[in-house]
Amino acid sequence: MASRYWYLFFIPLFTLLAVVEFYPLLDSFYRSISTTGGLSLSNYQTMFTDSAFWNAVNISILYSLTSTLEALAIGLVLTFIVIQNLRGRSVFEAFFIMPLAVAPIVVGTLWSPGGFWDDIQTFNSFILHLPVFSETTPAFYFTVMTYSDAWEWAPLIMLVALSIYNATPKEIYEAAELHGASAFQKFRSITLPMVLRSPVMQFVVVLRFIDAMRAFEIPLSWSFWIGFSTSVGSPVDSLSLYLYKLFFIPLFNFPIGLISAIGILLFCFTLLGAAIMLRFIRVIGGQ
Repeated sequence: MASRYWYLFFIPLFTLLAVVEFYPLLDSFYRSISTTGGLSLSNYQTMFTDSAFWNAVNISILYSLTSTLEALAIGLVLTFIVIQNLRGRSVFEAFFIMPLAVAPIVVGTLWSPGGFWDDIQTFNSFILHLPVFSETTPAFYFTVMTYSDAWEWAPLIMLVALSIYNATPKEIYEAAELHGASAFQKFRSITLPMVLRSPVMQFVVVLRFIDAMRAFEIPLSWSFWIGFSTSVGSPVDSLSLYLYKLFFIPLFNFPIGLISAIGILLFCFTLLGAAIMLRFIRVIGGQ
């Protein structure tokens, strides 16, 4: 009898999802099409004609793609280092995992000019007598922002890759070693394809991309140095930071309809980007 009504066990799950996910999404959509004159698409029209919105879209997509691929690359490099027969391997693993314990806002502050680069500038100028470089050029700050984000999440990629490596039959590596394969050749021809073809790794990479699409703390930390900390259109305005400014800065008069419309589109962009990223990972994994 119980097996005939197995689907009843999903009622609590669907109830919870309806409360914490579906209702807020539907409420946001309703607010995005609600105006004082009734239902209208004016909020979407305002959003699509706002240059600051498209600036935030471009920054979020480029930031997410770059930081995700960097995290994947760094994580794979760390994996290659850890799987070598090195003395004190556990020490290396513990050291590489440390960034996961750091809060994103701390990462942003640590890698911002006030937390790190000003000291480098001082050392270069007064000790090495090198010319001072600009910390506010796009090529510099965007590279540092994406790298700091990747630096924080690369250990997660490493841990997943190590679990896949440990689950791979060691006979494959022994056969490759008998044929004279070097450590890098074994990693490139055996470990790397196994890691990239793993559904678990693909899921983690997509999850990392989704998390990067809602990046807030690191762009916020840099916004105080790049400028535009109280206005939209900043060179570091991600969609989340853009929404934050619209929500909390009194100058914008709390446009809840516009905020909801941007939130809905951010949701759509994230789903589309995650699908593209998943397809890309499968392609480079040979699937």
